[in-house]
Amino acid sequence: MRNSTEYPGQFTRTRKQHTRVQSKPVKKALFITCTEATLSPAGLTRIGPDRLFELRNLGNIIPKSGANIISSDMAAIQYALHDRDLRDIIVCGHSGCTAVSFLLDRRNTSLPLAVKRWLSTANSQTACQNAAGVGARRAPSRPQIDTAARAHLAVQVANLLQYPTVAAGRKNGELRLHAWFYNEVGQVESLPTQDYLESIA
Repeated sequence: MRNSTEYPGQFTRTRKQHTRVQSKPVKKALFITCTEATLSPAGLTRIGPDRLFELRNLGNIIPKSGANIISSDMAAIQYALHDRDLRDIIVCGHSGCTAVSFLLDRRNTSLPLAVKRWLSTANSQTACQNAAGVGARRAPSRPQIDTAARAHLAVQVANLLQYPTVAAGRKNGELRLHAWFYNEVGQVESLPTQDYLESIA
């Protein structure tokens, strides 16, 4: 299932150049995804680069608002939220996510300290392990990783809702929140955010 958000522009041609005609304020979106995800935010959303904030990090992690950390990711989110034309936030997880596999592997003690600390800001390890049903002695399978990745995605959406601007914008209808999952066959699954969050509560 492919789900995309489009913001079509209007153009008129003059003899010298193409001139963009805007009949209403340009609407913008924030797209948060994983560093290793093999996807194009602009291609999936069909939103021009001048209207799309892109944020990539290991595991498409969203630190909770007010977390006691110095985070460029938090700064980027708050910067985008400061833009009055922002209308959509898309959090996109993906199949085979290495960060999620790290969260599932209880035996993994060789990760760099910075990676361990970053993964801990996701607050999703328990949700991932419960969703996948992994044991302490077996490495997770690909289906288990993908099941966990969807649970991880839901927790990140919950983290995002801790930002007062997001909660207020969603409540008054000025901001739309989307949870997307880029699956193993290159399709985007659009997860119902409210129902999915309640399923892991």
